[in-house]
Amino acid sequence: MNAPSPVPPQPPNREAELTRSEAELASQEARLADQLHRAALEAESLSRRLAELRQQVSRVPAERQADEHVRAASARLESASVHTGSSEDARERALAARDEALEARRRAAQDAQKALQALQLLNTRAQQDLSEAEAGLKRSAEAAARAQREREAAARAAQAAQTVPATQSHRAVPTRQAAGAQQENLTLPDPRPLGSRASRVRLQATINLNSDSNFFTGFTTNISEGGIFVATVQTVPRGTLVDLDFTLPGGRPMKVTGVVRWTREVNDKTPELMPGMGVQFTQLPPEMAAAISDFVATREPLFFPD
Repeated sequence: MNAPSPVPPQPPNREAELTRSEAELASQEARLADQLHRAALEAESLSRRLAELRQQVSRVPAERQADEHVRAASARLESASVHTGSSEDARERALAARDEALEARRRAAQDAQKALQALQLLNTRAQQDLSEAEAGLKRSAEAAARAQREREAAARAAQAAQTVPATQSHRAVPTRQAAGAQQENLTLPDPRPLGSRASRVRLQATINLNSDSNFFTGFTTNISEGGIFVATVQTVPRGTLVDLDFTLPGGRPMKVTGVVRWTREVNDKTPELMPGMGVQFTQLPPEMAAAISDFVATREPLFFPD
């Protein structure tokens, strides 16, 4: 097993090193100032003693001036000196140096303050730019998602209104002739009464899982507010009143009343769309609504945005 690699030493923090050095220097300066002060006091004391002793020598009687000890003391006092200004000069120079250092630090602090303000201003502007950019991207994404949802909803509505259920896609594409063959599910009366909207016509249709005819609903998805799409090439005008007979798989014949709300004509450009008309219920008894609801649970109704 290999020994772990030693962790490389971290470079000293310059700020911490300066702080430590400044603290040590401040402590040393405080000690020196105290020592200088005490030395100055001692020099003043010695200076006073020197002056007193010189006065004593000057007051020695003449008969004692020739005394060996008096002569030696006088000579020693004449050569003795006390320097009281040297320590003060050193102290003044130290104080002046500290003043210069403080002034330099003040100027550096002012420069750092200006740099900080400039950086904060740049950060504020950058933050504003980034926030506006993020908001713009968010609005763009929301708009794109909303447009996509609207396109998908429109596509589903168009597909539901114009196409037959997917369960019929495996059969041959209906043409005009094939559409005519669907008339076995539809019985139209004599066309003469169809010229008037007040006329009531009778229609017959068979609805199962594979029939071209199917129920349709609108945005409410309430089958009572929907109706039946009757697949036929023989349509009647919108607004025509209809008596509609239809049957469901395994059920008894049902009879409802309705009105033609929309039609789909034969279009060679869209041969896959079965022509016919949408008959909206005007009166739908509850038992019929229940039976239809059970059926649309097994086969999705068409969608027509009324």
